Amino acid sequence: MAYNAPLRAPKAPNLPNAPMAGYSPTYFDQYSNVLRLYFNQIDNFTQATAIPLSGTTTQRPLDSVQVPLAIGQFYYDTTIDRPIWWNGSVWKKADGTTV
Repeated sequence: MAYNAPLRAPKAPNLPNAPMAGYSPTYFDQYSNVLRLYFNQIDNFTQATAIPLSGTTTQRPLDSVQVPLAIGQFYYDTTIDRPIWWNGSVWKKADGTTV
């Protein structure tokens, strides 16, 4: 998955002000729409930064500014038929050898 544009974290929603006298259906509709848009924005952000859990050696994720890999990130490499883990600089097999 290639994503070249810099990613921006989702912005907190601007919730509508509560009415002074009772809550109207219009207020609840506005509130629901703001939250729906906010959570769709979060879903889109996390999908763009999602790291695959498995794939071939050539599809193996690389550490970058846009998609940083966490130390201990798991990946199942189907080419070598082994699970591997990111140690902060390289991918390692369970026995500690670099792949």
